[in-house]
Amino acid sequence: MSPADARTVATGLVTTDTWGTFSHGTSLLAHYVTSLRAGGIDARAQPEVVEEGPVWAVLDGHAAMGMVSSSRAMELAIAKARTTTFSWVGLRNSNHFGAAGYYAVMATQQDMIGAALSNVDPNMSVPGARGSVIGNNPLAYAVPCDADFPVFLDIATSAVAASKIMTLKSLGQDLPGDYLADSEGLPTNKVGTWPVGSSLMPMAGHKGYGIAFLIEVLTSVLAGAGVLSASKSWILSPPEHGNLGHCFMAFNIGNIMPIEVFKQRMRELSREIHEAPKAKGSNRVYLPGEMECERRAEALRNGIDFPEWVKASLRGVARDFQITPCPGLE
Repeated sequence: MSPADARTVATGLVTTDTWGTFSHGTSLLAHYVTSLRAGGIDARAQPEVVEEGPVWAVLDGHAAMGMVSSSRAMELAIAKARTTTFSWVGLRNSNHFGAAGYYAVMATQQDMIGAALSNVDPNMSVPGARGSVIGNNPLAYAVPCDADFPVFLDIATSAVAASKIMTLKSLGQDLPGDYLADSEGLPTNKVGTWPVGSSLMPMAGHKGYGIAFLIEVLTSVLAGAGVLSASKSWILSPPEHGNLGHCFMAFNIGNIMPIEVFKQRMRELSREIHEAPKAKGSNRVYLPGEMECERRAEALRNGIDFPEWVKASLRGVARDFQITPCPGLE
């Protein structure tokens, strides 16, 4: 990859690690390398605007690394929202883009509300079905609040993210709940041969399924990307272009009310939630994303405290490229 594109990917992955979301950070580097080598991801491809209007645009990622195309798409959404207040930018022919929250947070750095959504190759069952029917399509939003951190949420529409199940499988552990559907479509906490022979369960049953369906419409149908089975797994099919679809939205708060007025109202909202009566055994109520932002502040002060399984993955990449691991990974 070009140095600039490599830096874009590295920034996204390391930022995600500083949040403590290790399932979507540099632990994915080995899989990206596999897909780059196999041809599913094109290291030199550049995203291109193929359709555009005053408040919207569609980009073709040309199978570039997902973080490269997605960062450009979010930047374009932010640029359009400066004059149009709201914008939607779709991206097709893309790949896995890491943590959706990274792109939503980009908007808050410009005092805007951001949202990022993606479709995924079918890996999730739906009520009444057997097998994988739809992706556990992720969504994220981020809202500017205090100078220290934004309020943000990044979730998959499955009961648990696929990368977290991948992690538990690598550790040989069962799931803490019935997060998978077995070959008969029945709930199970056994990882077994997943993703072969079992599927993710949607969060909150039909509610998670319904949200995943809307995301499929906004990201794959509307952006012209692969719909359902036409999108491919970057892990199971590394030589194939993923043809994933994403969309990014930005809301320019300053065009609606003065940004300081908005932030003051956000502080009032936050204070009331923080001061809510505590449940037995609880001494604190968190805002969405507050834990991640506190972990990031700690990581910037003292470094990232990687779990051993992430260190092992990074050591493997270092051996693959015959380079010396950085201090702390030996």
